[in-house]
Amino acid sequence: MVEAADVTGSVKGRIVDGDTGDAVANAAVAMVGDTVLACHSDTLGYYGIDGLPVGYCILQIEAAGYEYTTTEAFAVSTAAPAIVDIKLHRTRHELDELTVTASPYRMGIEAPVSMMRIGAQEIDLTPGANRDISKVLQSMPGVLAVSNSNRNDLLVRGGGANENRYYIDGIEIPVLNHFAVQGGSGGNASLVNTELLSGTEFYTSAFPVQLSAGLSSVMEMTMLEGNSDHLHGKFIVGFTDAGVHINTPVSGDGRTTLTASWRTSYLNMLFGMLKLPFLPTYNDYQFKLTTNLSEDDKLYFIGLGSLDNNRLNTGEKDLEPDREYILGYLPNNDQTSFTFGAGYIHRFDSGRLRATASVDYLKNRLFKHENNDRSMPMLFDLDSREMNYRLNVNAEWHDVKGFKFVAGVGGGFGVSMRHTFGRYAIYASASRVLGRLAMNASVRLDGMGYNSLMSNPLRQLSPRLNISYSLTGKLSLSGSVARYYQEPTMTLLDYDGNDIKGFSQRDGLRYSAVNHYVAGMALTPDALQAFRVEGFWKQYSRLPVSLLDDMPVTTQDFSDYIVGDVPARSYGEGRAYGVELSWRHRDLWNTVVNASYTFVRSQLRHTDGSAGYWSSAWDVRNIFTISAIHRLGRNWTVGAKWQFSGGLPFTPYDEERSSVISEWDARHRPYVDNSQYNSRRNQAYHQLDVRVDKIWYFDRWRLGFYIDVQNIYDFSAKGQAILAPATDGDGNYIADVSRPGHYEMQEIAHDIGGTILPTVGITVEF
Repeated sequence: MVEAADVTGSVKGRIVDGDTGDAVANAAVAMVGDTVLACHSDTLGYYGIDGLPVGYCILQIEAAGYEYTTTEAFAVSTAAPAIVDIKLHRTRHELDELTVTASPYRMGIEAPVSMMRIGAQEIDLTPGANRDISKVLQSMPGVLAVSNSNRNDLLVRGGGANENRYYIDGIEIPVLNHFAVQGGSGGNASLVNTELLSGTEFYTSAFPVQLSAGLSSVMEMTMLEGNSDHLHGKFIVGFTDAGVHINTPVSGDGRTTLTASWRTSYLNMLFGMLKLPFLPTYNDYQFKLTTNLSEDDKLYFIGLGSLDNNRLNTGEKDLEPDREYILGYLPNNDQTSFTFGAGYIHRFDSGRLRATASVDYLKNRLFKHENNDRSMPMLFDLDSREMNYRLNVNAEWHDVKGFKFVAGVGGGFGVSMRHTFGRYAIYASASRVLGRLAMNASVRLDGMGYNSLMSNPLRQLSPRLNISYSLTGKLSLSGSVARYYQEPTMTLLDYDGNDIKGFSQRDGLRYSAVNHYVAGMALTPDALQAFRVEGFWKQYSRLPVSLLDDMPVTTQDFSDYIVGDVPARSYGEGRAYGVELSWRHRDLWNTVVNASYTFVRSQLRHTDGSAGYWSSAWDVRNIFTISAIHRLGRNWTVGAKWQFSGGLPFTPYDEERSSVISEWDARHRPYVDNSQYNSRRNQAYHQLDVRVDKIWYFDRWRLGFYIDVQNIYDFSAKGQAILAPATDGDGNYIADVSRPGHYEMQEIAHDIGGTILPTVGITVEF
């Protein structure tokens, strides 16, 4: 093992103009808090620093004519040099005489509000996240963590789980999670391997015009490019999965590189130990192949996909009653998903051209036998497939008489089990800095050939305006006003059932719409910390409403396995509003600290024509999160995260309908009384997660160990009691002798949370 005094690593990369991509020469680069570990970039923008202490490091960069910048924390190791490419942005001219402080939130002209950049340290070490990007995001301001450790749904600023969009290197990734709820979102674990990410930007408003928007958030991830020197690799073995990651040159000259990973889970073993009613296993893969055709031309290929298998835990005896209930309705599930894409980037004197093409696929099979006995008849056997072909071309001009312009087109088509339809988009953006004031105006039009209501892109005209004003070099005000559209889910578009005689789904579906109004203030006392407050108001319209129960489709709960396979019309309305307060410090006494409080209301307008609103299923009102990751001596790190959320609303059950034998046997779940929709509320929920990491450094490799425990004090909140038929000693339902045709019903206590979930892992990097 390397002696403590010799435990050092290195970093290298390239510094470029964030707008033009041109090299920035003679930029001063140094480790934050150190003037010795420093260098200057060469004429091509390349830099390198040796002798950095191992662990996580932050660089500061200064260059004439550019804003002072700090990087996110990155890992320094003896195994391989860290690769950190840096983009600089030009200084606002009238602020040259001021001390401009780099913001940890890194707001830009196009996104002056509601954007967070997430670094490697938070991804690697956030307690309770286990390197799952969705769970890392649940620690961000405005994001609700569902009080169920087996889910990682993103619920952003009062929006639903299917209101988010995800991209990697400009290519849309419609399936982000293993065991995804088709037509919804979330799952048991993210299929994105964060070891392969170089950066993540998370937008909760002010969405980039070149990316098809969600209603609540857009996440844009960038994958690492392979190392051009020699092969590097990493193995990870934990309680829940094992994986391998390679990072290597492909060509002898280093112009073509590859980074790739494969992971396989044995989550079924852990869930079996915990006596959960389902036993999931999964495999996933991810890669990026990059070739530098010239100094100005780059071609890359990316891919990621999953093979998922979820079986019911029918062999477990003496399950808790609430888990036995889940076993009664939950189906077996097989899923296959993939996204493959290619991108081409060409830089020219005043800007950049990027073209991407991709295909994505989801196969989702759900089946269930009577009494979970394979020798018995099937209650249902659903086999669904959906595929999308996408193309996007955009160009950026970075200095046209003081303006920056972005323009582009997109298109493709979707293929479901029953329909094929085209998509098309056109968009443009203009930005200008006038001293302390920065403005961005953009417009986007989307259309699709599914029906006449959505084929005309003018019906989906999406204007946006973003403004920021620097009061001082450390204090700024900003705001955004925009209208966004989101196409119906494939499950809605593909519905062709016979629930309503003579019904045609094509007649009444439209893009869902939302207006965003956001205003905020940011204070950055120094380069390592920031305070921020933002208020937001969201107005929803054209939400799909199920004609079976006259309720918005997005109200289906987290246990549903398909969302949207119903006859629907787009006339639902809603609103969400609130305020976020947050503080972030990246190095407070060797500690990374994030604290945030969000007050949010999320409501749906009554669909029966009466005045007033219902609470949505995620109207928790109060969210508080605080996390700290502290670096101890001898390469130990300890972290803790505490989260609090108000109680989730719930709808009382319709006890009469649920007890009818034919009704219960149709779905093995109780029916709710929508006349009392979300009129009651569960208890507030809180949870403490802790994580400990230890790393040993050797010559050209390292060994790591971690233990991560979710809900360490085993908190559980009293949830809505489950309504189910009473059973006899053999587990058979008991008929109500006083009411022919009905079951005798019982209530089963149901707690939210209450599971301590430990994870232990070992990493080997070389």
